Amino acid sequence: MVPPLPQADLWLQAASAGEAYLAREIISTLKPPNPIRVLVTTNTGQGLKILNQAGVRSDTTSENVEMAARYFPFDNPQLMKSAITSVRPRLIGLLETELWPGLLAASKTTGTPVMVINGRINPSSLNRYMAWPALWRTLAPDQILSISVQDARRFGRLFPDTSISVMDNIKFDQWYRQVGENNAGHLASLFEPDPLFVVFGSIRQEEEASVKAMLARIHQRVPGAIVAVFPRHMGRLAVWQEYLNHQQSAWCLRSHIKTRVPPGHIVLWDTFGELRDAYTLATTAFVGGSLADLGGQNFLEPLAGGVLPVIGPSWYNFAWVGEAIFNQKLVYRADNWQDAADNMVTSLQKPISRGAVHEEVKRYAQKNIGGTDQACRIIESYLITTR
Repeated sequence: MVPPLPQADLWLQAASAGEAYLAREIISTLKPPNPIRVLVTTNTGQGLKILNQAGVRSDTTSENVEMAARYFPFDNPQLMKSAITSVRPRLIGLLETELWPGLLAASKTTGTPVMVINGRINPSSLNRYMAWPALWRTLAPDQILSISVQDARRFGRLFPDTSISVMDNIKFDQWYRQVGENNAGHLASLFEPDPLFVVFGSIRQEEEASVKAMLARIHQRVPGAIVAVFPRHMGRLAVWQEYLNHQQSAWCLRSHIKTRVPPGHIVLWDTFGELRDAYTLATTAFVGGSLADLGGQNFLEPLAGGVLPVIGPSWYNFAWVGEAIFNQKLVYRADNWQDAADNMVTSLQKPISRGAVHEEVKRYAQKNIGGTDQACRIIESYLITTR
C-alpha cells in the first residue's frame, strides 16, 4: 500500500528529471521568514533520485525549508482530492509544461491556489489543449509565470482569465553556475592530452543518416580526430554498431575502453550520464535533434563546457533562449548537414580557447539570470498571505 503524502506548505510537481533540477533551484533559493515544509513530487525514478540527492545535501535546501520527495499520485480527480487533503498545501506549483487535469480539478474543489512556474507551452501542445477550451478554462490555474512573451500569449489563449506574467527562465540560473565547471577528469584519462575530439550529442534516429555523412566528411578532412557518438536512445546502439562494422571503421564502445583511444577512432557511447563531461573535453560538438524537425536538444550544455556548439535548423524546443545567442556567435546554426560538418572541420583546424569561450558565455548568461529569485519571491508572498 502506498503511504499517504506528507503534509507540506508548498507542493511542487516536477514531472521528470529536468523539472526536478528546477525544483532544486527553487528550494535552494526560497527564503521564507518562518519554517516551511516543501513536498516535491515527480513521475520518474530519475527525477526522484535527483530530488533525494537534494534532500541530503545542505547546499540544496535553504534555511527554514524542509523538503520531502515522493512519486506523483495517479492524476485522477478523486485521488488528487484525497492527496491534497492529506498534504494540505497552501500553494501548488506546476513546473514548466505539464498541466494535470485531475490535480487542477481537485484544487478547485479544495480551494487550493495553483501556480505554473517557469511555464512554457509550444504551439502543438496549445492546439491539443484547445480541442477542449471550455474544459481547460474551468481548470485554470490561479497564476502563470511564463518564460517568454510568446508563451504568455499562448497561455492567454487557453486561460484568458488567469493572471499571466513573464519571468526569466530558471534554466539560465542553472546554466550560469555550470559555466567553467569541469568534472571530466575521469574521461580525460581515456585520451592523449588535448585531443582533437568531436562530440555528436543526443543524436536522434531521424537524423542518423545525416550524422553518418557528417562523420565521414570530418574524418576525410581531419583523419586524426576522435569522434564520440552519443545516441539519444540506447536502443539505437545496435544499429550504430552494425553501421560502423559495415564501414570497417576503427571504433569501440565506451564501456570497453581499457587504454587511451587512438587518433582517428570512433567511440560509441553506451554509458549514461557522461555527455556533459564529454563536452568539457570537446574541440567541437554537434547537438542533435536539430537536423530533423524535432526541435533540438540542449545546446547550452556544451557552451557551459567551453565549446561553441553546432546545431541544425530545428531548435524550437529551445526558442526561449532567443536569437541573441546566434547573433553573438556563441552557437552556430547550420542549414544542413554539409554546412554543419564544414563548421566543425573549421573548429578542428583552428581550435578556439576554452577559456575565451567561458568568458563570452558568462557575459551572455549574466544578462539572463534571476528567474529563480523572481519565482521564489512570488511563492513566498503566497505563503505569507495564506498563513
